[in-house]
Amino acid sequence: MLLTILFLFTFAVVIGLFMVVLGLRYRRSSLPLALSHAALALIALGLLFNQIFTQAINKFNNAAALLMVLALIGGLMLFALREKNKPPAMILVTIHAAMGLGGLLVLFLGFQDV
Repeated sequence: MLLTILFLFTFAVVIGLFMVVLGLRYRRSSLPLALSHAALALIALGLLFNQIFTQAINKFNNAAALLMVLALIGGLMLFALREKNKPPAMILVTIHAAMGLGGLLVLFLGFQDV
């Protein structure tokens, strides 16, 4: 199950990276890409919470979940502050991405520990 969670989060990161390139290079945003990015991340986060509540205590999973929830809050702020066809403020995108990538890194380190 953890491998599925890692795959879903990684795929969400790839879509997010594509959205950053779209915003920086072409100065536009894409709502369908943003919604698919959010859907993949939410499904993975739900699976991670299921893993946390049904398996033995794993500090890596707990720390990753905390970072992912912080990234979720940042993503919700980005979505709430969006303007039609304009990229969001890159400082918010950077904070959101740092939290998400940090959570993915911690999750990957926990996967290596298993």
